Amino acid sequence: MAKEKLLTEANCKAAKANTKMYYLNDGGGLRLRVQTNGSRNWLFRYKVGGKEKTAGLGAYPQVSLQEARKRALAAKGSVSEGQDPVVMKRLAKMKQVTASQQSFGSVAQAWLAHNRDSWSHHHFERNSGLVRRYLLPNLGTLPIDSIEEAFLFDVLKKIYDSGIKESARRTRVICGQIFAHGKALHLCSINPAKDMADNTYFKKPPVKHHSALPQADVPDLVAKLKVRGEEQLLELPTIAGLLMALYTGLRNTAIRAAHWHEIDLERRLWVVPSERMKSKTEHVVPLPRQAVEILAELHQLTYKGPESYVFASEAKQGFLSENTLRMGLHRLGYKVTAHGLRSLMTDVLNENNFNYDWIEKQLDHQERNHVRAAYLRTKFLDQRITMMQWYADWCQSSTSEGSVDCLTLAFDQAQAR
Repeated sequence: MAKEKLLTEANCKAAKANTKMYYLNDGGGLRLRVQTNGSRNWLFRYKVGGKEKTAGLGAYPQVSLQEARKRALAAKGSVSEGQDPVVMKRLAKMKQVTASQQSFGSVAQAWLAHNRDSWSHHHFERNSGLVRRYLLPNLGTLPIDSIEEAFLFDVLKKIYDSGIKESARRTRVICGQIFAHGKALHLCSINPAKDMADNTYFKKPPVKHHSALPQADVPDLVAKLKVRGEEQLLELPTIAGLLMALYTGLRNTAIRAAHWHEIDLERRLWVVPSERMKSKTEHVVPLPRQAVEILAELHQLTYKGPESYVFASEAKQGFLSENTLRMGLHRLGYKVTAHGLRSLMTDVLNENNFNYDWIEKQLDHQERNHVRAAYLRTKFLDQRITMMQWYADWCQSSTSEGSVDCLTLAFDQAQAR
């Protein structure tokens, strides 16, 4: 019997499409299949358990003739040991997939996805940010079950020693929850972050309360935010975001991700959905005249439809980033946080003897006394409309537009009560 003629690289290159599919044999079960569309693939024919089977070895020319022979030889070795090359290939792929699922980064992403719907937008943004900044660069590609406490301690220690102590502590807590999720999925058997919970190195830093903007600085801030043109240091969405924080007392997270359909400029109301409120309840916010004016100006810039973001930006999420308002205040010379504007509002309204319940409702604070809370179901909307217009007028009372008529305001306040 004549010996089967082996293929050459020239034979493979010259193989062109025909009206029917055909094969070029290289001997030993290896052959090149040429399809009618011109594609060429290596196949290896073999028998296991008395049945003839075919295993794909890759496409030509991506897999050269020489490489195809090596793969065929390896497949022959598996067959001689009673193993099916196709089954072995599938098992290897499954192991590769499983290994990728067991990396710390993949488990962290799975943990974030698993919890996203039950977290507030702010909570998800904060946790995903900590994972992205502090954990993935050091741990992302490592098999989660290989991470030991000493190594994790070194990662967290660098964060803590850099000065962001509370972020390091929060990152450790998050890390513990990621490992717990991995254990729940049977992807790891250890939780070094949990074992580190009582590590005395990570001392809790002193609590720093949000500093309120000094009342004497308010008219100056309002005046700076009214500047337009080249002299203005901030973009319009940032200006509007700061004025909303000032005129409404809303938290940073409630403001930044607002959609235009939430705001009714004619009725002067903003309905913030529950998912952006700390209380997890929808919050109706009265908009004073000054707030409506800046929103009307911003409307011309960012309105692309009801679902478009009010405070749109080029940030990844499409709206102002978490630190934008704080950094905006700093650029204007005020070393306070946006949350400090809530403290300012609380001080001013309380000092001017506005009703405590109106103020608490405006700030979306929840009544801790459950018995009293049962009787306070009203939103005090009419009263808050008057109160917040008084407050907005107070904020610009010393600007060039003139002072507020205190007698009129006192009368309005009395009428509202």
